[in-house]
Amino acid sequence: MIQLKTVLTLVATAALAACTTLGPNYQAPAANAPAAYRAAAPVAGAELQRDWWLMFGDAQLNALEAQALQASPTLAAAAARVERARAVYAGVRADELPRVDVGGSVTTLRTSAKSVTTPVLGGQAITFDGTQTGIQASLGWEIDLWGRVKRQAEASQAQLDATTLDAAAARVALTADVAAAYWQWRALADEATALQRLRDSRANAFKVAQTRFDAGSSTTQDLERVRAELASADADVADLPRRQALVINQIAALTGQGSADLQLQATTSLPVPPQIRAGLPSELLQRRPDLAQSLAQLHAATAQVGIAEAAFYPSIRLTGSFGYQSKDLSDLVSAPARLYNFGPSISLPIFEGGKNKANLAASKASVDELLAAFRGRMLQALREVDDALAELQGRTATMDAQNRTLASSSQALTVAKSRYDKGAVSYLDVTEAERTPLATERALAQLRGAQWAATAQLVKALGGGWAPSL
Repeated sequence: MIQLKTVLTLVATAALAACTTLGPNYQAPAANAPAAYRAAAPVAGAELQRDWWLMFGDAQLNALEAQALQASPTLAAAAARVERARAVYAGVRADELPRVDVGGSVTTLRTSAKSVTTPVLGGQAITFDGTQTGIQASLGWEIDLWGRVKRQAEASQAQLDATTLDAAAARVALTADVAAAYWQWRALADEATALQRLRDSRANAFKVAQTRFDAGSSTTQDLERVRAELASADADVADLPRRQALVINQIAALTGQGSADLQLQATTSLPVPPQIRAGLPSELLQRRPDLAQSLAQLHAATAQVGIAEAAFYPSIRLTGSFGYQSKDLSDLVSAPARLYNFGPSISLPIFEGGKNKANLAASKASVDELLAAFRGRMLQALREVDDALAELQGRTATMDAQNRTLASSSQALTVAKSRYDKGAVSYLDVTEAERTPLATERALAQLRGAQWAATAQLVKALGGGWAPSL
């Protein structure tokens, strides 16, 4: 039987192992976020939710987002990485438990009469010839005296968290990219309407100019100027399908389908995008999964330092086996046939050529690298929000100016039409007056698309409604 002294020694060792963990404990670094964004952030407006695109009430966008979430290869790959990390974590956690193996054997053997190890009695070699049967259970368990196994589980858990957060970041990026591409397509549809009206106006102006030139009431210079304006409008109209096709191809790729299968309809013009509450810079850690992922990677690297430090200390493993062995199967499970061994083994590194020291230095350098990477990512996140806010503010100011231009030029066109009705001016004067409002309508369509693109950028920069509790 196992001696009581051995059992007490093992119990004491296990108790000591429970309270000894090498390496630094992880502490999240300070975000060092400014008190406010450089651009004026809206304090009111819609708060982003997980499925943030639903707030726009666009059934077509909702369908595209659902399709992307279901069929995107990017999200499928991210989900597979999460499952792989979960399996790795389960394997690491298994090292915290004892390992038990059970086996059996049936061996037919005969010893050599000519071997130097063969016993001799009375000048005759004693050989053995027969069948031996055995069953045995073995036990192996590393006593985590320095917390190496604990740190391995901690690092694996942090890596699983980082992989899960990477999948969340991929979801945020995908949904924002789908919305941005969809809104770009809607803006191109609005631009196409304005551009066609502009092209028709230029065509009418050219007809009038050609008539006046044929009548000798205008110069070649006037005719060629109107012809050039019509050619420019024709070029823009001809280029529009190319631009629309590129956006359609982008949407199809993001939603995991062929572009030939994608059918979109623009029934209304893009409205003014709603205002989204940006919050405070300090809230970005709770808003953006990529920042949380960076901290999880830092956590995993910190745990690796403890693993590297534990390599300098002895490792203790508890091993044992119990079973039965007999030459006769009928006597296999009997007290005389039993056998067992039980006891700890210790391994102490004496010389490894500086490998452990190098591994420790590398682990500490990884912590420094990931800490710097987190700070860099935090600065980038702050910049992305500021860029989106500045873009929105700038586009809004430009929109206001263009709306004033449209109002004034529309009034001028009304006056020109009134004078034409009274016979005071020619129709060419009317078409000339149409040039500015029609060009402004096209510019407004482009600006509206830029506003929505900046809205998508802001959604993405704010983390797309992600929260740690989701």
